[in-house]
Amino acid sequence: MKGENSLAGALRETREEVGLQLLPERGNLVFSTVGRIVNGVRFSDILDVWLFSYDGPVVLENATTDEVAQVRWMTKAQIKDLFDRCELVHTLGYFFNTEGLC
Repeated sequence: MKGENSLAGALRETREEVGLQLLPERGNLVFSTVGRIVNGVRFSDILDVWLFSYDGPVVLENATTDEVAQVRWMTKAQIKDLFDRCELVHTLGYFFNTEGLC
């Protein structure tokens, strides 16, 4: 959103899309890049990835949008398996230091 910093945007999006009120002091910026090429496609966006410590429930009914249909907690290995099976968008390859094969 215009005028907000990356952290504020991450907190707002999480609140809107999955109904979680995360604490800003629990967030760590784990990846950041400006412009990138993914599978030959050039993106001119700013990509910041935040990691937050949170282990409570997720109640989608608290979300203010209907963009997310379901959620579940997963390990990095479980997420990698979904990525390798092309069940996640290929642009998430930065999470695994790969561009993905899909």
